[in-house]
Amino acid sequence: MSGISRLGAEWSYVKIKHQPLKPDGTKRGDPEIECLQCGHVFRGGASRIRSHLLGTKDGVSACDAVSEEDKQKLGKIAQEKSEQQLSKKRKTDLDNLTRSNSDPSAASTSNSSRFNPITSAFQKVDKASADASVARFFYANGLPFNAARSSQYSDMIDQITKMPPGYKPPTYNRIRDELLDQEKARVAADLKSCIDSSAKAGSDITSDGWSDARSSPLLNFLLLTTKGAQFIKAVDTTGQSKTDDYIADMLSEAIEEAGPENVVQVITDSAANCKAAGKLVEQQYPHIFWAPCAAHSLDLLLEAIGKLSWVKNIVKPGKTVLKFVMNHQKSHAIFKQYSKLELLRPG
Repeated sequence: MSGISRLGAEWSYVKIKHQPLKPDGTKRGDPEIECLQCGHVFRGGASRIRSHLLGTKDGVSACDAVSEEDKQKLGKIAQEKSEQQLSKKRKTDLDNLTRSNSDPSAASTSNSSRFNPITSAFQKVDKASADASVARFFYANGLPFNAARSSQYSDMIDQITKMPPGYKPPTYNRIRDELLDQEKARVAADLKSCIDSSAKAGSDITSDGWSDARSSPLLNFLLLTTKGAQFIKAVDTTGQSKTDDYIADMLSEAIEEAGPENVVQVITDSAANCKAAGKLVEQQYPHIFWAPCAAHSLDLLLEAIGKLSWVKNIVKPGKTVLKFVMNHQKSHAIFKQYSKLELLRPG
């Protein structure tokens, strides 16, 4: 515990699960740590621990078990760290200024590098070149622009800037082999924390049917926990009759995989076969109950409302006007000229 206290107070809220080592026995990178408050496992140092406990993002999920009193303590620590860094920077600037005053030639060099407009212009050119290289990587590889909003994207850039000059990114083989195995282990640790949380607070199993790009009918199963949703499996139901017995068997398999003691509820749509399957599950597992999907229930409710005669008399003329405007370019152009809203085709 004394070793942890020397690292900083935030380390008393976690335990180190694994520390990668170099062949010579020295530390390599950040350790894998587990939060003692919520059980979340992640990789990082003091700043990421504080981000996790204080809920300030930084690419790591927020702890939902830390007390407000501890948050105040950690917030004070984070503020002190920031003030120390600012004080250190001021001292460095003052030392540089003192050396410049004692050595005129050093002052000349320092001032020219700090205020020289030519140097500043070259720095702007370098940034523009770097930005263009990043953008070109997106364009050339067909990456979606939304990837730039990913927390992993900003985390990657931050980690690269911390490396010394000459850093070489991982090769094709390392990304597809060694690093992939490491990431798989990290994700498995995160998923384990989801399973562990379901043992404390219980979890739901939800199932829904859909079709893939080849129109194959699939039935997927998800485990919903306080830590988030975890994919269990997807079953290709080609050639299968989706009877209540068949769906109940699939739900039972998902329950057994998650652990019956960890599941309190199954959620499906409210179709007759799914409802009957839910009753079978309740008979097999008395502590588990079935509930219809809220979104599907609302969809059916709105569909029923739409069949009312007084609603039809309003919706039908509206659809007629909408189709006319959408199918005639001039009327559509007039609409766009006077309205900021977008027209949506009726379902």
